[in-house]
Amino acid sequence: MSKVTNMDNDKQNKNTRKVSGKDTDRNTEAGIVKKKKAEQRNGRFFKFDHKYANICLYILLVIFFGTIIYMLINNWTDTKEFIYNLFGVLSPFFAAVLIAYFVSPIVVKYQGLILKYITKGGHKKLAKVLAMVFAYITFVGFIIIAFVFVIPQTGESISELASNVPAFYSHILKWLKELHQKYPAIDVNMVTDRLNEMVPDIVDYGTNIVGNIVPMIFSVSVSIVRGLVNILLALFISVYMINGKDLFRYQAKRLVYALFEEEKGDVICDTFRECNDIFSAFLISKAVDSLIIGCICCVLMNILRLPYSVLISVIVGITNMIPYFGPFIGAVPGALIYLCTSPKQTIIFVIMILILQQFDGLVLGPRLLGQSTGLNPMWVIFAITVGGAYFGVLGMFIGVPVVAVAGFLANKFIKYKLQGRDIKALKEWEQAE
Repeated sequence: MSKVTNMDNDKQNKNTRKVSGKDTDRNTEAGIVKKKKAEQRNGRFFKFDHKYANICLYILLVIFFGTIIYMLINNWTDTKEFIYNLFGVLSPFFAAVLIAYFVSPIVVKYQGLILKYITKGGHKKLAKVLAMVFAYITFVGFIIIAFVFVIPQTGESISELASNVPAFYSHILKWLKELHQKYPAIDVNMVTDRLNEMVPDIVDYGTNIVGNIVPMIFSVSVSIVRGLVNILLALFISVYMINGKDLFRYQAKRLVYALFEEEKGDVICDTFRECNDIFSAFLISKAVDSLIIGCICCVLMNILRLPYSVLISVIVGITNMIPYFGPFIGAVPGALIYLCTSPKQTIIFVIMILILQQFDGLVLGPRLLGQSTGLNPMWVIFAITVGGAYFGVLGMFIGVPVVAVAGFLANKFIKYKLQGRDIKALKEWEQAE
């Protein structure tokens, strides 16, 4: 009897659960229907569409930034002055970035040597501190050597050139007279008149300098002090940049991964790393290449007994930082100086520069630079032209790695857009190449 009673109780419980389950389902369905009806009633008065809200937001942003750009262009004089002042204020930070680019590889080399031979793989923080100390001693020592040995000799050469200006002037007039006697058809009067006009201007310029010597000394002193302060500030900022390089990299990655998904974040981080490698490789390699070329030029000029060797070697080394046009720009001042003193020295100097630049282009440059930019020569010329027009000599040098980075980003974007697409015209070109 007990078994029968238990079975009846189980059946009743199951039936009760089924009934309650159905009631629950009905209640749930009824709740959903009521909720939908309530939303429909509320929607009669107000309906929020995220799609149209985003479109409105984009339109407002376009209008806002368009208005700002219009105001900046409309008041271009004030805008340009503001940009120049901003660059002046931020110049220590830009200089710190350049110093960090040059010093960072030295720190890595020293740190590797210290870990290998001194700390035996341990005390990594101590090894990094010692590496930074040695790297900055090397960097500052190189600058001191330049100031102690190179700059005084360069100043002496400039003073000697200034004192020889009257002799150069007489030599040019004599050479023009002889040229006119040999070739009467050549009209040298225009050149002679122009030189005679330049001499009083030079004298007046010298007189004005003498008359305004006290204000000029004060202005130069203020500029020197300000420059020294900016240099010291840039050195300190570069120390913090190199020391906190890993932290800055981590913070940048946090920002990227906070804004983008992990896959896109990986692509963005890899892209920025490759851009940095392109920029730093060109900057450091070209600086080392120009330093070597300047030293070789100085040694060759001393062997050939050419005067003003330090001054002209400095000019050749600095201008060699500019691809393609640099060698020609560096050779022009030396050729003009020697043309005023001795045509024979001019020919020797020009031949020496041609041989030196061939050595740089065929042997030294490819070993140091390699394919650091990967730019077509046309784009290099474009970068030099535009950079020089807007930012002078520094723009001619910096413009090349900037355009190289822009070209790399454009090529990466185009590859991403063409991925998976079968375009016959592109395949024919690739096969032909």
